[in-house]
Amino acid sequence: MSNKNKQETNSLDSVDQIRNILFGEQIAIIEKRFAELEQNLNNTIKALSNRVEKTTKKIEDQISKSNAQLSSESSDLAEQQSKALTSLESNISNKIIETESDLLNQIQSGLQQLDNKASHRNELAKLLQEMAEKLAD
Repeated sequence: MSNKNKQETNSLDSVDQIRNILFGEQIAIIEKRFAELEQNLNNTIKALSNRVEKTTKKIEDQISKSNAQLSSESSDLAEQQSKALTSLESNISNKIIETESDLLNQIQSGLQQLDNKASHRNELAKLLQEMAEKLAD
């Protein structure tokens, strides 16, 4: 190395030494303060992370409970609807049977009335025919 380089290095070292003498204690205090702030920041981050994890777990548990409850309520509702539909189907079937029975009874009654009217007409026709024969004699 050249003398010039050695002198520059020595002068830089001496400037560093002077700076260290003048500001060394303040730099140490500032570095200590930065270390404390960094530690506090890390602790705060860990605490927040733990709170977020706990809150997330609680929310997931609540969602699971809500899903289970909804599933149960859906099953109950489906069962109630099924029973209601079965009952309704039975009622409709009974009404159809009653209506068919009533219609058959009305048809039979109507047919009997027609039979009665037809037999009366036949009797009237025979009577008129007999009268016509007697008149013709």
